[in-house]
Amino acid sequence: MALPLRAIVAALAIGTCQAGDIISLPNSTVMRADHSLVSLKAGTAVEVLERGDKTVSIRYNDQTGTIPASSLTATARPTAAARPQAPLPAAAAQKPAAPATHSIVADQPQSTYGNLVKKAETAIAKHDENLVKPADSATPSN
Repeated sequence: MALPLRAIVAALAIGTCQAGDIISLPNSTVMRADHSLVSLKAGTAVEVLERGDKTVSIRYNDQTGTIPASSLTATARPTAAARPQAPLPAAAAQKPAAPATHSIVADQPQSTYGNLVKKAETAIAKHDENLVKPADSATPSN
């Protein structure tokens, strides 16, 4: 009994992605059709028509085209949690960024963008000026 089971498993392993099979793409890829390119996301179900050395002929939504054979092999992509993050330099971690003391744009900007930036800088400066500083006003400076 073990021999037929092994033969079935081997036949299924060898017969993966043969012509006429419907598979799910493990990676995103681009299908080249006669006069168009179609972007296929990972997990898209396609029908394999023919396998070549470097390309695979597939059918997707009644459109026939080719994709690279390498797009059928699953690649492990590291997740954001698995990627190690570089530690911040000690100087950057201790000191907060100082606000800009001078204007980025000219005093009389000529473009709409320059006028908007100047208006935003003026609003920020006015806001910073109007902030209440309770520690300074509550305690006398001696």
